[in-house]
Amino acid sequence: MAMATYAATTTTMVLVVVLSISTIVPVAMADAGFIATTCNKTHNAKCVAVLTANPDSADASTVSDLAGVALDLAVAAASDAGAVINDRSSRYGGGTPEGDALRACSGAYFDAANDLDIDAHDSLGSGDYAAASRLVSGAGGAADTCDAAFAAAKVSSVMADVDQKMKDRCSVARDLINLLIKFPPTDN
Repeated sequence: MAMATYAATTTTMVLVVVLSISTIVPVAMADAGFIATTCNKTHNAKCVAVLTANPDSADASTVSDLAGVALDLAVAAASDAGAVINDRSSRYGGGTPEGDALRACSGAYFDAANDLDIDAHDSLGSGDYAAASRLVSGAGGAADTCDAAFAAAKVSSVMADVDQKMKDRCSVARDLINLLIKFPPTDN
């Protein structure tokens, strides 16, 4: 009798685990589908890759949620750029073309991080999507400023990878915020 009870309990546990897994999988697939459908509306080829690389995107259920995640990613890219600039600045002394270019990059990325983290978040949170979009676009210009500083110094950029990441993150955030301008969320 004890063996029959054990077998029944084991079968029930396996069934519960299988049912639990089967209910989780469609949710994850629905999240990926929501991200892909939303990104399709932006016509931004980097959108899906940028968002799916961040686990927070899986919790998003609205365009506004995705825009917030994308904005957070842009803030992180700008902040990370500051750390990279500090690290790379230690390799180049002041007065070198690379060091001077990195100083220009530092100022641009510092301003971008502040604009994104403070002003763009406030604008997005208050529903001023046009202002948020302008701020994100402007912050994305930090990468262009950095590129231009290296071009003016006539040296290869040691920030090209960071600049591209910033451009990608800001363009995705801007495009998702622009969807909110076209299709404002309704408060139900």
